[in-house]
Amino acid sequence: MLRWRTHEGSVEFYEDEDEAKPEASARGAGDAPAPVAVEREVAPGGADGPLRAGTVTFWQMHNEYGFIRPDEPGEPDVWVSVKALEGFAESLPHLARGERVLYEAAPGEPRSHGASSERQDRQRALRVLPAESRRRGVVEEYSFMLGHGSIAADDGTRCFLHRSEVLEGDYPSIEPGDEVFFTLGERDPRPGSDPVAKAVKLGNPLPALHRFAQFPHDSGEWLAPLARKAAPEDWGYRHEYAEERGPYPILRRYLEATFERLLEERRGGAPTILEGATAGGREYAIFDTGLIDDLGGPIYALFDEHRASDDPRRWWWRGFLTAEEGPMRDVAELPAPADYLGDPQLLTITPAEVVDMRVDTKHILVDHLDRFPEHLRSDPELARLVFESALGKLPERIRRNYRLAVAQYYRGSIHLLLPLHLGGASPGADLALVVERTASGARRAGTVLGADHAYRQARVIARPEAEWLGQAWLEYVPCPHGKASSGR
Repeated sequence: MLRWRTHEGSVEFYEDEDEAKPEASARGAGDAPAPVAVEREVAPGGADGPLRAGTVTFWQMHNEYGFIRPDEPGEPDVWVSVKALEGFAESLPHLARGERVLYEAAPGEPRSHGASSERQDRQRALRVLPAESRRRGVVEEYSFMLGHGSIAADDGTRCFLHRSEVLEGDYPSIEPGDEVFFTLGERDPRPGSDPVAKAVKLGNPLPALHRFAQFPHDSGEWLAPLARKAAPEDWGYRHEYAEERGPYPILRRYLEATFERLLEERRGGAPTILEGATAGGREYAIFDTGLIDDLGGPIYALFDEHRASDDPRRWWWRGFLTAEEGPMRDVAELPAPADYLGDPQLLTITPAEVVDMRVDTKHILVDHLDRFPEHLRSDPELARLVFESALGKLPERIRRNYRLAVAQYYRGSIHLLLPLHLGGASPGADLALVVERTASGARRAGTVLGADHAYRQARVIARPEAEWLGQAWLEYVPCPHGKASSGR
């Protein structure tokens, strides 16, 4: 069998009778590009073009394109479409930031007067192959607060999963039941420890809403009508995520999280996502977005039956409508909105609970020091003292204003956000401390979020009115944390 191996970007083809695929050397998602030494079968098409190594720097899930940074110094980025992907085992072919790939590319266009030199220099990928052999598995458990969990591999191996090893795409969230592909790192020397899963890639990174129905590739085409119809609201980032691409990013995440909640409630028997047929036989699906128009009327998402034979999704987005508009008049029953008030105790916290809560100081100060104001990031000891001082002031602040606790929703759980003032430039709070209620009833603070991240998560339940996360968030402040990191 013809195989190929790579080393420092060069490719060598050779014959091998042994069909067993050797393992690739593990590599973390956050590591800088390093020489690759792997062996794989040749993808369809054979050795009809030179293959080079590179790292994926961007992938747009909806439009199915991205960019590869070549290993060769000075080489321009390579534009790649999903149509160029070959030999990827994921259930939904895609690339992820930090992924190592091999590619064949066509040179950039010749320069012409008045055109962008960056676009002219950019190469176009003719075919892209995975550079590392990966194992397949399913996420057994994963904690948003702790940032780690475990994977059950198809070969029976149980592996440790840490958020820092998840290759980032548009949707870096991960939850139990997700299909993943990964390489194996070294086993922890402590007895009974599991091997570490490295370079973890989701088999299908699309959230539930986009697995349920197909939307136009241009996200602005379906988000803009909803933003215009809904009561006026700011749906763009202002702080650490300000450079994120795409229109109305908070609105998009709001809809995706709302649908997950509605789906969870429908599994419990609630009439949240309804499917039916009009008198004329047209099948439809509908759910309440949770948003209202200027007159206070609920806005619904309406879907028609998908007619494309090559798409497994049953539904196609038709529009966002109120109950009185056009095709909505043929809908027999209107669905219920998402409910977050099942347990009111989850929405408040007492000063005594703040005093007694367990705080994962090491995780916050070691793994997330980059989220702290700039003047603290270079001095961990000062950061610890300022952080502990801010924690000590929280009980009295909650005693004087219980509404400082803002509820957020993430992957089926409600947490509380508490303001941390750390001496940065923000007029509100520099960070939000995330507090959960454990199974025993105790309170636990396991991570911190920047202003954009906290606002996005809180907006799922309701538009934040707290002074530190509501109006304060809307006041633009230059980001003190540098470029956003979507890791948790």
